Amino acid sequence: MRTAAVSSILLLALATCWPAAGLEARLPRHPAPSPDGSEIAFSWQGDIWLVPAQGGEARRLTAHPAADRFPVWSPDGSLIAFESWRYGNGDVFVLPYDGSTPPRRLTFASTDDRPVDFAPSGREVLFVSRRDLSIRRAPALYRVWVDGSTPALEQHALGDNAAYSPDGQRLAFVRGGTYWWRRGYRGSANREIWLRRADGSLEAMTDFDGDDDHPLWVDADTLIFLSSRSGRKNLFRLDIGTGEVTQLTSFDQTDVRFPRISADGSLVAFEVGEEIRLLRPSDGEQRRVAIEVAPDWSRPPVEERRARSGAEELVVSPDGKLAAFIVHGEVFVTGIRSKKDQQVAAAPTVRVTRTPQREKDLLWHPDSKSLWVTSDRQGNDDIYRLRPADAKTGWLESLAFSAEAVVAGPAEEHAARISPDGRHLAYLRGKGDLLLRDLDSGDQTLIHQHWSPAEFRWSPDSRWLAYATNDVEYNSEVWIVPAAGGEPYNVSRHPDIDTAPRWSRDGRRLTWLSRRHADTLDVWSVWLRREDAERSAEQWLALWQAEKKKKKGGDAEKAVKESAREKKKKRKDRQTPTTGPGDDAPRVEIDFDDLWRRAEALTRLPGDEGEALLSPDGRHLVFTAVNEKGRDIFVSDWRGRKPRRLTTSGKAPRDLQFDTSGKTLFYLSSAGKIQRVSLEGKAGDPIPFDARYTVDAAAEREQLFDEAWRALSEWFYDPHFHGVDWQAMRRRYRPWALDASDHADFADVMNLMLGELNASHMGYRPHHPEGGAQTGWIGALFDPSEGGPGILVSEVLDDSPAARTDVALRPGERIVAVDGREVGETSNIYALFENTVGRRIPLTIAGTDGNRRRVVIEPVSFSRQRQLRYRQWTRQRRALVERLSGGRLGYLHIQGMSMPSFEEFERDLYAAGHGKEGLLIDVRSNGGGWTTDYLMAVLNVRRHAYTIPRDADPSTRAYPQGRLPLAAWTRPAAAVCNEESYSNAEIFSRAFRNLERGPLIGTPTFGAVISTGGRRLLNGDWVRLPLRGWYDALTGENQENHGVQPDLLVAQPPAEDTLADEDTQLAAAVRLLLERLESDPRSGAW
Repeated sequence: MRTAAVSSILLLALATCWPAAGLEARLPRHPAPSPDGSEIAFSWQGDIWLVPAQGGEARRLTAHPAADRFPVWSPDGSLIAFESWRYGNGDVFVLPYDGSTPPRRLTFASTDDRPVDFAPSGREVLFVSRRDLSIRRAPALYRVWVDGSTPALEQHALGDNAAYSPDGQRLAFVRGGTYWWRRGYRGSANREIWLRRADGSLEAMTDFDGDDDHPLWVDADTLIFLSSRSGRKNLFRLDIGTGEVTQLTSFDQTDVRFPRISADGSLVAFEVGEEIRLLRPSDGEQRRVAIEVAPDWSRPPVEERRARSGAEELVVSPDGKLAAFIVHGEVFVTGIRSKKDQQVAAAPTVRVTRTPQREKDLLWHPDSKSLWVTSDRQGNDDIYRLRPADAKTGWLESLAFSAEAVVAGPAEEHAARISPDGRHLAYLRGKGDLLLRDLDSGDQTLIHQHWSPAEFRWSPDSRWLAYATNDVEYNSEVWIVPAAGGEPYNVSRHPDIDTAPRWSRDGRRLTWLSRRHADTLDVWSVWLRREDAERSAEQWLALWQAEKKKKKGGDAEKAVKESAREKKKKRKDRQTPTTGPGDDAPRVEIDFDDLWRRAEALTRLPGDEGEALLSPDGRHLVFTAVNEKGRDIFVSDWRGRKPRRLTTSGKAPRDLQFDTSGKTLFYLSSAGKIQRVSLEGKAGDPIPFDARYTVDAAAEREQLFDEAWRALSEWFYDPHFHGVDWQAMRRRYRPWALDASDHADFADVMNLMLGELNASHMGYRPHHPEGGAQTGWIGALFDPSEGGPGILVSEVLDDSPAARTDVALRPGERIVAVDGREVGETSNIYALFENTVGRRIPLTIAGTDGNRRRVVIEPVSFSRQRQLRYRQWTRQRRALVERLSGGRLGYLHIQGMSMPSFEEFERDLYAAGHGKEGLLIDVRSNGGGWTTDYLMAVLNVRRHAYTIPRDADPSTRAYPQGRLPLAAWTRPAAAVCNEESYSNAEIFSRAFRNLERGPLIGTPTFGAVISTGGRRLLNGDWVRLPLRGWYDALTGENQENHGVQPDLLVAQPPAEDTLADEDTQLAAAVRLLLERLESDPRSGAW
């Protein structure tokens, strides 16, 4: 029966989601005509295929689980290069047209490489990569021989989507920083067509402020290119001699994508909608290509999976017998058994839900008889009650489960929490409205109406709710409100983050996390009754001891309690917990007078604390905190004193909860395994599980599409969606997304939909499992053009492994062997350093004198290499400013608008500015963050006084640094920005200009200013959510899509992109600031 069922599923999936024999391929991608235009290479199902240009049956060229994309033909048609993700990132591969040999890998660096053209000789592939860059966000162009030897930089100017002219003497390429899927952008980061002539000179071929992309050579005098100048992206013809532009296609509902041309210029292939279409440049004739495919696929449409880790949420039943958890959006339950019992028989893992939709916000009813969950199975989030279908059957014995929608409606209802007495359900509706539902009558009460989500918890007596939510300044406060309704009380009252409130089980304390010290989250607490706050530690210990004795009770007291329990079980008119708190729960009494003043810090550890909760007896505080290994669980006494680690793995434990005894903690490890640890620090036995579930690829894509679309619908900062009909976008792109033949194409469709909003901070990022080959980097740059022996070292980065005194690699020397392997003529140096990060390996180096030496080196990661490259670049800029200004100006580049970058700025301010008359602040290619106001607190200080120590120079007009919260720069300054200054770097540029701190020099910034968040989807994919707009305080202008205009407009020549000793923008800034120094009354050395 099981085999038959699985077969039925497969047949159904095939019939509904995948083409049968002779049917057309849906959403074929990346078409590339053969040199003579007779065939089209394209990607589909993550493989490379061939089809006759007139259409018909397609032939598969590659067959691999990884995505193969972007085919490119050699000029003679004998080879096809393509991008493949077989080793964890995009690499360039090459394949014979006849498929006579397997694909050969040409690039090996652990960065994304994508082929764009063949050299006219057919012996080299031109590709784009970010492997050697310093601060720029745009890619560079490289060449790699088809034998796979070390790639070489094509040119100093950055570029993308390049194409050689038919004679190979010129190169058309694209400059700009917009995503290919974005529609309607106008600004300084737009894509433009450039031409490199035979003499190496560079010329911009287009000057449209929108996107021009994908230049294609028809002949020596004519380019076809993609442009948004007509609204939608269409194909245009450019006469290189006259500059005349002619429109060739006129699609008005969707964009043309990824055009390529045959080598003879006779045929252009491109994507539009879900089709591949062809254009004949000679007469403009167009037609679609009908592609037939066989009913085969490289990945099964329905997949059975099994997980022993990867749990996303964990809740232990109130009776302590069961653990419920979520894996891949499905609910499972397993038993909690001791190691001894597990050796006899492991507890079964029972699958409770069976939907392709997502279950989340898991919780138990206090009676342990039902689970409650948020599910979007009806198209939006609703709240469901899950129970065994047979009420007499236990969870682990049940074969079927019921799912009852308790709260359902057109709005998003989620994040439910049941009161400890089991009578009421609190939940969120929409973004932040907090409601209360009587589970007997169904009556609902609005407790708190708000636009921002509230994190809330019930008091143990079910009479109060504590919640945390943001105000319009995004200051989060903790509040207490009566469950019966009434005015909320602000417990925290602090102008920074206060969040994650938790009640003690005895109802005497409230704890939360607060950012009040050293910009980190600490655990804070307040005694709710004044008399409790006044007790000494000795009094508390005595009280707890007395309560412990009282709880033990006598036989008579136990009998009374047992009788009371039996009576409660017989009540049928309402759900009352049998093991959770009920009418005998401790009554929470709150003395509100000056309650907020009684709050006190319990912890002040380095970094952020998290998940703070008090033990059931109130005597211990547990929380997570960072240490040298990562994040672990800590425990202290109830005052926060004597903290010690309970876990030592540094694996970011989460979902902390106590067992019924209050002496053991359950938690999820970072790997999603259920673990436990005692308050003494003894690791308990893990709770194993074996979760089996099914993934239907087509159904999952429906879920991912709907989940992402709803997230943007609810959270996009502009309720008018930049003038776009968001419902219409769902209707247009949902069929495309469901027709996508692999997940990479699905992600592209999602990005096309997001791109319709013409907004920054957007993107759909597919989940890529960790792993794959990792290249080791030694801090050296190579020049493969000089021949052997070995490979020539062209540059060594300061502070790199290659620059260490025991290695002392120098430019002009050659590496002739890596880890015992010779560097030959066809060797790829990056391949030889594959999987060497953190390993000590031998190098053989040939010095400039011809002598060889053997050294041992420890390669670093790509991120570390890039940081070394950045440091080198900043040192070169600093030296350039020193030389150009005659030592009068200092220079600081700000890499990102983050706290590490700010701390580095403040640290280096003295070194850069001491003794200088002015300061240049560079935010070019700064990707943003949040520290503008920190920087302006340093740069925009208004001096109200100055001091003169006895015998000091009275002209210095200094101020004691110890009186300042931050270092201050009050002398003249200028700032430099460019089209890659993004987000908060633009906010800084605008603040610097608007507050008249100094001149702003460079090119207009990107125009990408929205506060952003994101959401993790069912399968681990990520969608960004721009949720807060920024506006100019002087003009009210929306900063999104309106870049900052510099006071002095200076463009950077493309040839300077990767050069060390030339910087036109910086030179202009130096000249302007020196001119200002002559008239600025604050001038003079600092």
